[in-house]
Amino acid sequence: MAILATLASPKVLVRNQIANVLASLASIEIPRKEWDDLIPNLCNNSTNDDINIKLASLTTLGYICEELYPEDLSDSLKNNIILALTNNINSDGPIEPSRLSIKALLYSIPYTSPNFKVQQERDFIMEKVFTACSLPDEEIQEYALHCLREISTQEYNCV
Repeated sequence: MAILATLASPKVLVRNQIANVLASLASIEIPRKEWDDLIPNLCNNSTNDDINIKLASLTTLGYICEELYPEDLSDSLKNNIILALTNNINSDGPIEPSRLSIKALLYSIPYTSPNFKVQQERDFIMEKVFTACSLPDEEIQEYALHCLREISTQEYNCV
C-alpha cells in the first residue's frame, strides 16, 4: 500500500513500518492457520475511539490485504475485513480513516466476491465506494475510482 508520503510525520512513518512488518509476518502465519486472532483484533480496533489505534489497525489491514490471497482467509475473516474497512469510510469525522480504508479496500476487492452475490451486501459496499467518490479529498476519490474499476473487472468481466 503506497501510503508513505515524503512529508509524513515520524508517527505516520513508524505506524507504516510496524504495519508493514505485521503484514509480512501475517503473510506467513495466516496461511498456516496460525495467529488466528490478528485480523479479528485489528477489525475490532478499527472502531476504537483512540484515533491512533484506529489508524494503526486500518493501516495494518491494508498491508495485510495487499499480502494475502483470498484463499488464505476464511469467508468470516474476509467479511470482518470488508466490514471494518467500509465502516470507516464516512463523510463525517476525520478524513484519515476514510483515506486508509479506501486504499485498503482496493486491495481487498478480491475478497468481496461472496459479498457481491448478496444484494444487500453488494449495495452496502457500493454505497461506501460512492461515498468515498464524493469526499472532498482527491486521493480518496482516486482510490474510490480504482475500486470501482476493480469491482467492475472482477464482478462484471469488464476490462
